[in-house]
Amino acid sequence: MYQDFDKMPIQSRVWIYQADRNLSAKEENITAYFLKNAIQDWAAHGAPLLASVSVLENRFVVIALDENQNVASGCSIDASTHWIKELGTQLSVDFFDRSIAYLDDVEVKTVPVFKVKAAVENASISADTVVFNNNIMTLQEFRSSWKTTADKLPFLAKHIKKISLA
Repeated sequence: MYQDFDKMPIQSRVWIYQADRNLSAKEENITAYFLKNAIQDWAAHGAPLLASVSVLENRFVVIALDENQNVASGCSIDASTHWIKELGTQLSVDFFDRSIAYLDDVEVKTVPVFKVKAAVENASISADTVVFNNNIMTLQEFRSSWKTTADKLPFLAKHIKKISLA
């Protein structure tokens, strides 16, 4: 069952998918429409799942699931992953991009993980750069720390610390 994203309880479980490029307004609408319809019939072992979706920053798809209603099963999680893969195929987008996403003024940019050290060295990413923590698990964490500063993420902070000590 679909519910508005803003009405989801803070303890809801979240999955964040990052596109490998910015989505157009049309692609965002297609994404939201496709996933709202999929979520409407989402179930775990026949039990309906109360969930929502939001497309943010032209780049991220966030699915939230209220597990107080019913808990996701392996099969239901696989189904949601299948939706994202299918959507990616339709739009020629990789929603499983694992690059580090950050804000450069108001635009989301990404840097591959293996180039993070260089991005810190050339000051593309600094301690106060806003980055997106896509590894969070709950809507509460999402609302409080999805957007954070680079110095708060250990894998970035270690490079920042090395540069500041040099």
